Amino acid sequence: MAGSRWVLQGKENQQSGIDLSDLLDRVSGFALANLLWVLLSLPIVTLPAATAGLFAATSPWARGKTGDLFRDFFDGMRQCWFKSTVVVVLDLAVGGLVAINLTIFRMMNLSQPLTVMSQSAMLCVALLIVMVNLYIWPLMVLFNMPLNQLFLASLQMVFAYPWRSLLLLLAGLVPLLLGLVLPAAVMIIVSVSASALLINWGAWRVIRLFIAAEDLAKLEVKSSFRFRGQNKRSI
Repeated sequence: MAGSRWVLQGKENQQSGIDLSDLLDRVSGFALANLLWVLLSLPIVTLPAATAGLFAATSPWARGKTGDLFRDFFDGMRQCWFKSTVVVVLDLAVGGLVAINLTIFRMMNLSQPLTVMSQSAMLCVALLIVMVNLYIWPLMVLFNMPLNQLFLASLQMVFAYPWRSLLLLLAGLVPLLLGLVLPAAVMIIVSVSASALLINWGAWRVIRLFIAAEDLAKLEVKSSFRFRGQNKRSI
């Protein structure tokens, strides 16, 4: 170890260094993004915008870039507050309808096979909506797309990569579930940021297969959050 740089020796005596100060900056920024989300979500009505800000702040990290935490977070909130609010309202509406239908099915005197089929269909709809959200939020902070195109593009990605989307959903749930069973400080410091980062990381691997080459090049050059040009060919 020399100074603040950890040196790892390879098999051929090649050195790869990890800057300790850079690592600490990333960890502290990661925790700060999580704390910002917690504080700005307390009024409840600002939760969608705060979630958009968190995805905007973690998007550069997921793409191997270095962003500006505060600027990316608050630009994401400012530019995506309306779309994020509509998405959350629609999610709650669909979730409420699914819950009501499941309750009605239990009360109806249906045959057992028909009840099972009806409940399974409702659960599949709920799962589909959750998986669509895996791509809506990363797309929202990367491209200035209308809401209907956000939903359409996200739906296409779910059907194009169903198993990858399911694995991404499970990966995104792990930090949140750990935050529920571990001390409350874990949820406040890392859980939500970890979930957003994992979702951004996995979704980006699918999104870059759909976007046009020139838009991909623009995203690779610029690291911080700004709305990019809308793709009209691949999505």
